Amino acid sequence: MTDTRSNAAKIGLGAEPELTPVAVTRWSARLVDPQVEQDYLLHRFADDRRRVLLLTGLVALASILNFLVSYLTNAPSFEATMIPTIAGIVMPIVGFCIALRLRSPHVLQTLMMVAIVVGTLTRLSMLTLRPDTADMWTTLMVGIVFVIYLYLPIRLAGSVAVAALFSCVAPFWWLQVLGDVLPPDVFYRGLVWVLLANALGFTAANSLQRSQRMQYAQGLVMRHLLSTDAMTGIANRRRFDAALAREWRRCRRAGAPLSLLMIDVDHFKAYNDYCGHPQGDACLRELAQVLVEAIGRPGDIVARYGGEEFAVLMPEVGAAGALAVANKLTAALRQADIAHPRSPAGPRLTISIGAATAKNLTGEPASLVEFADRLLYAAKAAGRNQVAVGQLTPAGTIRAA
Repeated sequence: MTDTRSNAAKIGLGAEPELTPVAVTRWSARLVDPQVEQDYLLHRFADDRRRVLLLTGLVALASILNFLVSYLTNAPSFEATMIPTIAGIVMPIVGFCIALRLRSPHVLQTLMMVAIVVGTLTRLSMLTLRPDTADMWTTLMVGIVFVIYLYLPIRLAGSVAVAALFSCVAPFWWLQVLGDVLPPDVFYRGLVWVLLANALGFTAANSLQRSQRMQYAQGLVMRHLLSTDAMTGIANRRRFDAALAREWRRCRRAGAPLSLLMIDVDHFKAYNDYCGHPQGDACLRELAQVLVEAIGRPGDIVARYGGEEFAVLMPEVGAAGALAVANKLTAALRQADIAHPRSPAGPRLTISIGAATAKNLTGEPASLVEFADRLLYAAKAAGRNQVAVGQLTPAGTIRAA
C-alpha cells in the first residue's frame, strides 16, 4: 500500500508538515495523509489551471475552425451544423473565463467534471445531427476517454467515474442514433476499443498520479531533512533563517510583535573538555528536547543556531510574553537536572538567554538577531544563568522591557 515512507520523526515545532508516514495508495493514487494530499493539490493548482486554460482555448479554437469550414462548404442545415458548432465555441470560452477566477483545486475538479459531461453531450449531439459522420464515433470515444484519464486535473477516482459513465452512455447513444444501419461487428469493435482505452487510460493515469505524488512526498522528505539539525533533530539554521524572514514579513503586515530568544549553554567548553564530545552531543540533544517540550505553541520555532547556541522564534509575542517563556525554559532546565561537573555557576547545566522583541518591524530581520545576540552577551556578562530582555525600537536601539 505504501510507496514512499520517511522514518525521520519530527522533533520540534513550526510550520513543517508531519512526514511520518508519507504514503501513496496503490489503486486510488492518493496520499494517505489527508493534509499532505490537500497540500499536494494546492501545490499543483497553478499548473492544473494552466492545463485547463490551454484545453479550453484549444477546444474553442477547434470549434471556430469547424465553424469556418462548415460555413465555407455551405452545410445543408444551419440547425444541424452551425448551432452545435457555435455552442462548441461559446462554452469553452465561458469555461476559460471561469477557470481564470478559480482559487480552489476542489472547485476546479468539480468544474472539469461538469465540463467534460457537458462537452461530451455536445459532441455526441453534433454527431447525432450528422449521421454521415458515424465513422468518427470510435475515434471520438477513445479520444475522450484518454483526455479524461490523462489530461484533466481530476483525482483518479473522479476520472474513473466520469470515464465509466461516458463509456456506458456513448455506445448506447451510438446504437440508438444509427439503429439498424450500424453493423454489429463495427459496434462490437467499438466497444472493444472503448474497453481497451479505459484499461490503458486507468493504468497510465494511476502510474502518473502515483509518481507525481511520490515525487512530491520525496520532496517533502528532502526539504525536511535539509531543514533539520542532524544531531538534535530540531530545526537547523537554514530553517530558522527562512522562518525568521517569513514571520518578519507576516508580523509587519499584521502589525504584530515578533520575539526571539537567543540561548547559550553556560560553560559548555568546560563540559566538553571534561565529559568528551560524544557526551557533549548527548547533552545538547537532551537540552533540545527540554526546550521543545517547554514551548507550547505550534507556531513557535525551536532551532539550533550553531554549536551550543539555540534560538526560539515566537510570532505575535510581546516583551512580557518573551520574558515569561524565557523563565519557563530556565525552570524546565532546572527540572531536568542535567549535571555539569565543571560549571563555575553550579553543579547543574544552566543557560543564558537574550530575549529581544520587535514591536514596530522596520528594516531587516537580521536586526532582531543582532539585538537578541547583544542581550545574550549582556546576560552572560551579568554572571550567566540570566535572562536579559529588551525591545527593539524603530531607531535601532535596545530598550529594557
